[in-house]
Amino acid sequence: MDIKKITNIGVLIGLSLILMLTIRFPLFLPFLIYEPGDIPILIIAFLYGPMPALSATFILSILMAALTGLGGPFGAFMHFLATGVLVGVAGYIYKKYHTKKGAVLGLAAGSLAMTVIMAGANVLLNPIFYGIPYERTINMLLPGIIPFNLTKAIINSVLTVLVYKKIAEFLRSKGLLTSLECNDNKDYVCVDEK
Repeated sequence: MDIKKITNIGVLIGLSLILMLTIRFPLFLPFLIYEPGDIPILIIAFLYGPMPALSATFILSILMAALTGLGGPFGAFMHFLATGVLVGVAGYIYKKYHTKKGAVLGLAAGSLAMTVIMAGANVLLNPIFYGIPYERTINMLLPGIIPFNLTKAIINSVLTVLVYKKIAEFLRSKGLLTSLECNDNKDYVCVDEK
């Protein structure tokens, strides 16, 4: 990776952390907290692919746990799993189909994958790490866990679609996104595909 990519990724990780710390509110159940920190990581996935986005998610999960103590190591793991599935799937599909339609398809598939994986992860891991009985976790799926993850993923996906092109164009105008990256990626920001 060159210095421009590392700098862009570092700034987007920092922005993600700021969003996670400053915009927080409960959704569906009191302990399920929405935050828009996935948006900058999704932008990393679209600009550079799924692997840099997964690396950024890993760093962010550790930073969040270290700075806030929220959830401890288990919280960091669950955050990495949720965001990792979303950005991994969305980034992979967008890497194959560099159009706005590909971005939307990737975000939709990533949102569904995140919802399914997190439902299973909560059922399997909540009894182990939080001591929440299995039956109680199952009973929380429909009123809370499933709609929370789906809603969070959809909100963050819609916001990503709204800001991605502007951010990528800004980076390109400042010389932080090279024309070579545009040529290699055939990104809809670079070629204006519909």
